[in-house]
Amino acid sequence: MEKKVDYLIVGQGLAGTFLAFQLMQKGKSVLVVDKGLKYASSRVAAGVINPIVLKRFTITWRAKEFLKYNPSFYKKLDTYLGNQYHFDLPLKKLISSQEEIDFWEHRYHKENVSDFINRKLIDAGNEILPAQNFKVGTVKQASWLNIGELLPDFRSRLIQNNSVLEEDFDFSFLQKNSYKKIEFKTIVFCEGARGKYNPLFKNLPFSLNKGQLMTVKSDQLPSNCLLKKKVFILPAAKGEFKIGATYSWKWDTSSEAAEHQIEEEKTDMLKSYMKEMTSANYTVSKIETGIRPSIKDRRPIIGQHPDKKNVYIFNGLGSRGCFMAPLLVDEFIGHAEHGTALHPEVNLNRYNT
Repeated sequence: MEKKVDYLIVGQGLAGTFLAFQLMQKGKSVLVVDKGLKYASSRVAAGVINPIVLKRFTITWRAKEFLKYNPSFYKKLDTYLGNQYHFDLPLKKLISSQEEIDFWEHRYHKENVSDFINRKLIDAGNEILPAQNFKVGTVKQASWLNIGELLPDFRSRLIQNNSVLEEDFDFSFLQKNSYKKIEFKTIVFCEGARGKYNPLFKNLPFSLNKGQLMTVKSDQLPSNCLLKKKVFILPAAKGEFKIGATYSWKWDTSSEAAEHQIEEEKTDMLKSYMKEMTSANYTVSKIETGIRPSIKDRRPIIGQHPDKKNVYIFNGLGSRGCFMAPLLVDEFIGHAEHGTALHPEVNLNRYNT
């Protein structure tokens, strides 16, 4: 064998990146197999971290645990790469009706969300250039992860360490403890949407959906907060903002090019929703699509293959991956290394594979 590693990781999206980083922090050797597809959902994702389901004003699953764990993880990752990728960013929910105002007050008391939202609503300031007379509700402990820079920067570090194989994974070369000329102790599939077609985990209930994201340039939009109504307006760089995202459950899958075709009606939808939020001027600079690897019960799918004891899956992070992944990765490593039980709501065993 040309190379021996503790872990062979298939996929370098958010899950594969975080897993590789945490394993290396624990002294494990890794090799990542990933072609670097530009359409991977992690590369397109906005990176919003939000502890509240704004449609219902409920606290997201395990929110307090994730919020407690995330800061130290992201600080270590920033230090490792020598750059800042994680930023605190208050989320401002735009509210336009008395019904929404009453609902905010009702949920504040009923759902015990006082740690996460400010009770008091304020008038939208001129810095938002509101399209109508909005009230603003602030979500605390929200933040943003600059995935667009993080993933390629981490890949560069993997390349420097000779720890990445830049190709599509070919299952015909997979043996019990080896892949091509690589010997491994454990293999983990972090393939994102491609996990739906993994022959080793073929019965998992993936519910893929396609998202479209628009990047705009503007010198009028606020850069110190994330705005949210039907879509979000996220300051991603100086004078640059991400607008999104859409959801589609049916699309052309005849080819990769067709699958990632820009849908004009979705672009028009994003522009229409943005017009409802702000009167700020902007120009569209980029439109991107990605396929989200969601699971039907909206929980990640993590665990050990029922028959192949050194084969694992870590997938299905969906739209809250940046929020959940750091702690789930640590829990996964505890499971793979020491047999520590996984949370039952993410454990692969909840499905008959």
